[in-house]
Amino acid sequence: MPTADDHAAWLTEALAAPPRPPNDPNLFSSNTLFGESGIYPQGTPMEPATGPPVTVDAAVAALDALGIERAADRLADEELVARAPEPGPRAGLIALSVTVAAPVLDAFVVGGTPVRHLGIGPTASPGRIVGPPSDDADATTPTRVVNERYRAEVPTLLAGSLAHDLLWSGPGAGQYEEVVLHALVALVHLQLIARTPALARTGTELARRQNSLAVTLLNSRHPGRADISVRAPDGPGTIPGGAPAMQTPDFWSIPFVRGTPLTAEAPPLLGAVLERITGAVPPGPLRYDDALGVWWSAHGTGGALDRDAQWRAAVALGLLDQDGASGGERRGNGV
Repeated sequence: MPTADDHAAWLTEALAAPPRPPNDPNLFSSNTLFGESGIYPQGTPMEPATGPPVTVDAAVAALDALGIERAADRLADEELVARAPEPGPRAGLIALSVTVAAPVLDAFVVGGTPVRHLGIGPTASPGRIVGPPSDDADATTPTRVVNERYRAEVPTLLAGSLAHDLLWSGPGAGQYEEVVLHALVALVHLQLIARTPALARTGTELARRQNSLAVTLLNSRHPGRADISVRAPDGPGTIPGGAPAMQTPDFWSIPFVRGTPLTAEAPPLLGAVLERITGAVPPGPLRYDDALGVWWSAHGTGGALDRDAQWRAAVALGLLDQDGASGGERRGNGV
């Protein structure tokens, strides 16, 4: 009978296999959207969910699907309602409570983040999932909005992007800040789909955008290693079978901001999140720079995803089959 050690060895072997094309490219971004190309252009066109904004009942159902206890009571919390009156964004925030970004939710509720209010509306930059409202392009007010384009999406799909914006310094953020915060978006999404795999398979534009970041981080690792590493310059490629122009060896190489990367101070709140992710105390003073990527890669992401959760996320994204085989192995030649 297989032992726990046998199971651990099997998981490690499955996760250390070379990245293969996913079973279904339609889970990821395809068409060019807001000036950004999709990672799997062979996929079907993306469309956001349609309909009115998420209701309280739908928000509670989304939280129940994640196994969040007392979902209705948490959604009705007076302080949270005052800061995020719309049920959809509020549910997205509550979803952070079961992720490494839980400290960000806690800080928002007590006014401890630069963002004090959250709503739904047109964003200053039409491609943002969450961002400054259209009448505040410089982010001079403490208000952020969920892009009205995503008002009808399953609200827990917003969680990672909400964490990004509650930590974000603003439109002048540099490459190092953006790559760190986008890695957090991906990691939060991976944690959620490991809990609720169906979340990765809603087929909507928002799910496919979040899946695209998630698959890139999940495939960011050194050859022959199962461990996620945000910085792996020798990596075999993060989107196998995808658009060649979008291919990078690791997550750290994604050019979120063009030009020479600038270093900047990072908020202490990020340190609390990184400590949860890595199980180690981040270097101080905390700065967005290449050294932070080296440190994070050395300490890994085991505090966010153990081997079982990493495997469940990979299965949800169609990178592995239930038996552990890579998606491309089961199909033969991949996509």
